[in-house]
Amino acid sequence: MKLSVKINLLFTAIVSGIVLVIAVIIYNISDQNIQKDFRKRLQTRAARTAYQYNLFKNDTTNLLKSLDSTSPAALINKNIIIYDKNGTVFYEYHDDGTSLVNVDKTLFDQLQTDSIIFFTYGEKDVCLMDAASEGIFYTVLVAAENVAGKEYISNLKKLFLVYLPVALLVTILAGFLFAKSLVKPINQTIRDVRLITSQNLSHRLYAGNKRDEFSQLNITFNDLLNRLEESFAIQRRFISNASHELSTPLTSVSSQIEVALLHNRSEEEYRRVLGSVLEDIQELQQLTKTLLEIANAGTHGAISLDKVRIDEVLLKAHSETVRQHSGYKVSLEFNELPEDENECLVFGNVHLLQSAFRNIIENGCKYSPDRSVNVQLLFKGDKAEIRFINKGDIIPEDEINRLFEPFYRGGNAEGKPGVGLGLTLTRRIIHLHKGRLLIASAPEEGTVFTVILPTMLR
Repeated sequence: MKLSVKINLLFTAIVSGIVLVIAVIIYNISDQNIQKDFRKRLQTRAARTAYQYNLFKNDTTNLLKSLDSTSPAALINKNIIIYDKNGTVFYEYHDDGTSLVNVDKTLFDQLQTDSIIFFTYGEKDVCLMDAASEGIFYTVLVAAENVAGKEYISNLKKLFLVYLPVALLVTILAGFLFAKSLVKPINQTIRDVRLITSQNLSHRLYAGNKRDEFSQLNITFNDLLNRLEESFAIQRRFISNASHELSTPLTSVSSQIEVALLHNRSEEEYRRVLGSVLEDIQELQQLTKTLLEIANAGTHGAISLDKVRIDEVLLKAHSETVRQHSGYKVSLEFNELPEDENECLVFGNVHLLQSAFRNIIENGCKYSPDRSVNVQLLFKGDKAEIRFINKGDIIPEDEINRLFEPFYRGGNAEGKPGVGLGLTLTRRIIHLHKGRLLIASAPEEGTVFTVILPTMLR
């Protein structure tokens, strides 16, 4: 069942239910008010009859019957009866053609506790009331048919029976229009989404000028498409560059071996060829290792995370860098360690963080004239800030953001070893640890790489 049909049915059911409840309430209230009003009229007539009986008791029969017969027809098919305390009738008046009313004797007993009783007898409403005159107690009965009230209730029923189906049809039509207007942006979104493919990620959903939930949904989906398009573009560039970078050492190895096999050579020449091939293979091995690390850094579920002391990770990255590159100079500056150990702890992976810090240190030393990097560790409550400062060439503003692209190398990278994947890997590792990696380059301060990581204090 389509959503528009469900909305229409739900809307119709709710509105119809409300209309039906209101109709029932109106009917019940009208019926109760009419009955209450009519019984009030019966009570008034009974009180007037008692008053007239007290006033004309010496000539009750003639005067009361004359008054009852000549009074305005406020009550239709009425019966007026006066009983003594023993239930014997000593006065009665009945409209022509009306049926008589017989009272159950138990009702007279009930009058000893209730001074007035209302009940129905056939089509009539009856009022039975106690009265007294000069110490003499008697009972007055007034009965009549509520013809006008019954006619009003009957007309009200007909009105409901006629107009409720009309109201139902109007509700269905209104529900259809309501559902159509409500589902319209969804249908538009479906049509737009069908136009989006892996080859056409540039198409965007129409968000309109409104700021309702549908617009917010389309805006959110467009943001997702922006990220997907960027990811696909990066992936295509990555695959293209990776294919090129992997083919370069393989082509070099293949060419050198082919040349060496053209004719017999001396042992020294073979050694030279094998040494060159070994360098190319080592470069290929390093490139493959880096690509695997980038893949692992982008997979949250494939790595284990634990509490890590950030100062210890920096010490390990420092010692490993100095051990592998004897010409590099790395100085560490730690401010006073906080008393709360949680300020020194981050939730992460030791090996990935060590790899990220080592990449930044090696890049700083590689591009610094004095082959040195100064590392500063600052603790700022719920954040740890690590600054890597080198005095290398100033990086232009337009190159800073591109440094994180796979295989991209800046203008000052010519002649320097590397494949342009270190900072890409580093940024992925930092993002994996919910941190930020910032780069600033200015003549007075040099190039500063700043890593900000959340600590266990939060």
